[in-house]
Amino acid sequence: MTPQSWNKNPEGYVRHQTKLKQLVEWLEAKGIDVSLPEDTGSWDKGVDLIASGTRIDLKSFGVDPYGISYTWSSTHYQGRQAPIYSGTETDYFIHPMGDNPEKWIVAPASELRTSKYGYAPYYFQSVCMTVGKLARGLCPRRSTHGTI
Repeated sequence: MTPQSWNKNPEGYVRHQTKLKQLVEWLEAKGIDVSLPEDTGSWDKGVDLIASGTRIDLKSFGVDPYGISYTWSSTHYQGRQAPIYSGTETDYFIHPMGDNPEKWIVAPASELRTSKYGYAPYYFQSVCMTVGKLARGLCPRRSTHGTI
């Protein structure tokens, strides 16, 4: 939770790590198996945490709704290509929206698009969900038949 010497945005790093802790605690409280990827000392291949085998890249910024899309709310990505690089292993991006992780916005990494108009990358809202909905899909299935 403290700034790291290698990070060029110490405030953003602390914000990210604080949100990551909040998300992990929420997922664990829902009974979802959560692990952190091994620290390689270099690029993390877009994976901040693994929840029931699903690889997640938590962003430290939210998204802004525009018509039928959600645009990344980050001036850093304004006019840039969608950051999906060769070797990226991200399954989903999560964007904090307020203090309740259940309401944060989730989108498949494969649905991130580059703006043709100089805006930040975006998703169509129809492919997005909340962390709460994603968590329901990640929860271990409970037997409804009782024990034999």
